[in-house]
Amino acid sequence: MMKFSFVALPLALSLVTVSPGTAQAVETPVGETYTLKQSSEYALSTKDFFSEKTSAESNYIEAASPAEAVAKMNMMDELRQAGFNVGTMAKVNYGPCKIVAEGFHTRKSGKYETGGFKSTIYCTKKVTAIHHSSQARFKRLAWWVKGGRAIGQPAQKIKAGKHNGTYYPTVFQQTNHALTCKSAKTTTWSGRTLGTIVYNGKTYYADAYAPVQKGVRCRL
Repeated sequence: MMKFSFVALPLALSLVTVSPGTAQAVETPVGETYTLKQSSEYALSTKDFFSEKTSAESNYIEAASPAEAVAKMNMMDELRQAGFNVGTMAKVNYGPCKIVAEGFHTRKSGKYETGGFKSTIYCTKKVTAIHHSSQARFKRLAWWVKGGRAIGQPAQKIKAGKHNGTYYPTVFQQTNHALTCKSAKTTTWSGRTLGTIVYNGKTYYADAYAPVQKGVRCRL
C-alpha cells in the first residue's frame, strides 16, 4: 500500500496524464479468442503492499495504456485512503462496467491441491472485447510476494446475469486462475486483477483486489 503524501496531492487531485506506452488493445468481437498487447505483469507489479481494506470492486476508466491506467488507479486509491471523495474529484472517463474480485481459496476442481481466485465483470451495456489478467499474492512477514505469474483469460463465453439484484446484459468471469499448492500450510492470500474492455472504440481498465484471506491451506 502506497503512503499518501501531501506533496503529491496536487498531482493526485488533477490526475495528470502519464506518458502513454506503446501498449494498445486489439479491438476484437467478444466471444473470439484474441491477445491484448499489453504488459499486464508490469501493471500488476506496481504495488508490493496490499491494504486489508482495499476495494474488491472497481469501475473501469479510460486510459491510453495499462501503465497510465494503473498510475491513475493508484492515485485514486491514495485519495480514497486519505478520505477524499474520488467520484467528484477524479478527472477520468468511466466505462459501462465494473469488476468484482472474490477471495483466494483452494479449488474443488483441483482436489483442493490448487488455489486461485475469480474476478467477474458486470456491464450495463454490451462491449466489444474483454480481457482479465490476475496475479495472486501471499504474505510473508510484512511483505506481499507474487504468487506465480499473471494469468490472463480473454472472454470467450459471455452471458447476462444479476449481481446484488441488478441485471447486467454482459457478465464474464475469469475461471482459469489456478496455482499448484506445494503444501497445506496455512497462508494469508490476496491478489489483483487487471481488467480491460473495449467499448465504442475506446479502451478502459480496472483493477480489483481479492479480499485478504487468512489461514488458507495452500503454500507455494
